Amino acid sequence: MPTQKYVPPQWQYDYGDPKGKRMRLLSIDEAKLASNLLSKHIRFSNGSIQPERYKPNFRKHMDYADKIWLSVSRAIRNISSLPENDVHHHEMDSLNQDLQLIFSDAGWRWIRKEISQLKKREKKYRFELSADLTDQIKAIMVREGLKKFDDVIDFLIQYDKEEQFKLKKQQN
Repeated sequence: MPTQKYVPPQWQYDYGDPKGKRMRLLSIDEAKLASNLLSKHIRFSNGSIQPERYKPNFRKHMDYADKIWLSVSRAIRNISSLPENDVHHHEMDSLNQDLQLIFSDAGWRWIRKEISQLKKREKKYRFELSADLTDQIKAIMVREGLKKFDDVIDFLIQYDKEEQFKLKKQQN
């Protein structure tokens, strides 16, 4: 069982180092988050649809691509099924090396952007409110001079905390 946190290696560029920030390969949580995305985009057939995203060997040699695809698919399945602390570092290294064999620099940049979008979507919650509740929240926004729904929710949470504190004080 790994004791240290896995640090993803840096992307090895095909045509020299970039001028800006260097890209990294996947961390364990990113591999879990992006498992469906990767499974869709590691297929040999995608190499003909968007060839600029894939390395020439992966696009041109189906046997080679199938071996890598099988290896990556197994690694993704294994990593996704385990808790983060139980994933072995050598398994992540193997996955990252295989991804390095599949994607070109442009392709990996695109994958990183997609993972970034997945992370953003994962952090946001959406819920539905009735029209009455929305009107009441908007009235609070106007009365308190707040600009966003997040601000109103923060205001109401703070108000609730103060009321709970007053109740506890009265009970003592």
